[in-house]
Amino acid sequence: MSALLLIVFMTSLLPALFYLSAAVFLAGMGWRLAAWLRAPVPLKIVLTPAPTTAAGVVRRLAGEALVFRSLFAADRSLWVAAWVFHLSLVMLVVGHIGGLVVPGFAQTSLGLTEEQFHRMAQVTGGVFGILAVVPLLYLLLRRLVMERPRYVSTFSDYFALALLLLVIATGNQMRFMGTLDLAQARQFVSGLLTFHPATPPADAAFVAHLLLVCALLVYIPFSKLVHFSGLVFNPMLNQKNNPREQRYA
Repeated sequence: MSALLLIVFMTSLLPALFYLSAAVFLAGMGWRLAAWLRAPVPLKIVLTPAPTTAAGVVRRLAGEALVFRSLFAADRSLWVAAWVFHLSLVMLVVGHIGGLVVPGFAQTSLGLTEEQFHRMAQVTGGVFGILAVVPLLYLLLRRLVMERPRYVSTFSDYFALALLLLVIATGNQMRFMGTLDLAQARQFVSGLLTFHPATPPADAAFVAHLLLVCALLVYIPFSKLVHFSGLVFNPMLNQKNNPREQRYA
């Protein structure tokens, strides 16, 4: 009976949970964006020195988004951890898209054989999988050991770090120690994206990884992790420093 229940869960409940979490994520992000757009900004509160042209504002936002310029000036060790983690996360997402969603296109674009492509994916995925864990452990240790970060830390801060660590750890487990059927995983992911769910791989780590990703999707819009999309709406960064030349309101 338990085996039958497991089969039912893996064939029907897992895709449903993914679609539900994706819907919550999209709805939550829409709600967040609407709230940011409706927020009144009655004064020009741009941080100075600031750009005086639209092109300068774009360069400033790009600098904050790509190289975390303000964090670099404030705390170099925290900047290194944050930059390494975000770079690793981006590379892991790109690797997932190339390896699971469009493997044929990625392989052809790189001019590699199937064996070479698989080997490259294993190496790069392993490197960035490990690199993503190290800064998360540093951030967790920093909150536990350093007095000031520990004082301002809340349960949500620890929960977010733990959730990210579990997502990456289960992915690393599949990569280094698992026996995942990659072809079946690709078929399952392709089925999810085309709304024709296929049977997921019978792999406990894969199921745990996907469930944790679903939990992360649900959590992001209602947590500090949403900061990645709020940068452009920050009035201290997205305004031109021209209060003398142009009245703000």
